[in-house]
Amino acid sequence: MFKKILAVAILGCALMFTGKAQAYDHYVGYSEATGWECYVITETIERANDTTYVTLKMVKPSGSVSYLGYRFWYDSQSDVMRFANDEGYSGIANRYETPIEWEMVQVIRNY
Repeated sequence: MFKKILAVAILGCALMFTGKAQAYDHYVGYSEATGWECYVITETIERANDTTYVTLKMVKPSGSVSYLGYRFWYDSQSDVMRFANDEGYSGIANRYETPIEWEMVQVIRNY
């Protein structure tokens, strides 16, 4: 019994000191264009050079789920955050024109 408690305590301490945030699906909004609820899968956030890669989870009203890969990068000449996804859609992350992508950037920055 003591060994089990000790093992759990050691595991708990190890998890506290790893400094890694727990992965989860972070809600980023409802897409007016598709009618789907959208979530950033935080465990997929990956930074490579000046580009960040992430997967968007999209939940349809029927409950089925689709996934879409994104990449984001900062365009210093224009002072904007640009994005492109696996379906070929690209643009500038903007609070009003591309609200899902804008919220994705906020999650990426805070993760």
